Amino acid sequence: MIFKTKGIILRAFPYSESSIIVKIFTKEFGVKSYILKGSRKTKSKLRSNIFQPLYILELEAYNNPKRDLQIITEAKVYYDLTPLFSNIKKTTLAFFISDIINQCLREEEKNEELYDFIQEKIKTLNALESNYSTFHLYFLIELSEHLGFQPMNNYSQENQYFDLSKGYFLRTNPIHSNHLNEKDSSLFSSFLLSQNPYSENKNPITFTKEEKTKILNILIKFYETHLLSPNSIKSHEILTTILH
Repeated sequence: MIFKTKGIILRAFPYSESSIIVKIFTKEFGVKSYILKGSRKTKSKLRSNIFQPLYILELEAYNNPKRDLQIITEAKVYYDLTPLFSNIKKTTLAFFISDIINQCLREEEKNEELYDFIQEKIKTLNALESNYSTFHLYFLIELSEHLGFQPMNNYSQENQYFDLSKGYFLRTNPIHSNHLNEKDSSLFSSFLLSQNPYSENKNPITFTKEEKTKILNILIKFYETHLLSPNSIKSHEILTTILH
């Protein structure tokens, strides 16, 4: 049976000379993989160029729970992302975000709240004309809340060491190595205290290039501690070079 759903492209790669396989976070069915037979041919009605990371599509597709690869019969762009992919810095941000989402949502079931959150963030990034150099940092914090492991900001004069495993600040320096030193803990707390300018329509908090890079590395380590495999995210290195 054919169903209609919206979907966010997470990843696409060639399969044979004429087809591609695409991983999509759909609103109705969660994360699904689809095979687009013949989509790389010039006469195909399914244009492979719209199956790019973070593209939001309207889909008509089969959904057979017994099959690993589903089949798409119709696909069209739901939301125009031309402003996003016409800007090299925002494009780099988009590929980083799609990399994170792809790694985090491996076997995700239907989750409309999470889908709506990601779709809205894509639209926000698309609309931004400037001041987006911390967008990915706030996105990671908000995404961690949706995924169930948001860091707690209980930093104080007594609690000065952020434990990456526990997700909150401790009174004493942990014995294990998976924690931040006092200086980095203070920086991370300041970031957690800052208001998200992209949600509150305020000017972004000012962080230096070095501080933004440090915060990003902390967040990547935090994600690796709770969800991702070590060194599974590589796109942040390019992001740091271009954006920070």
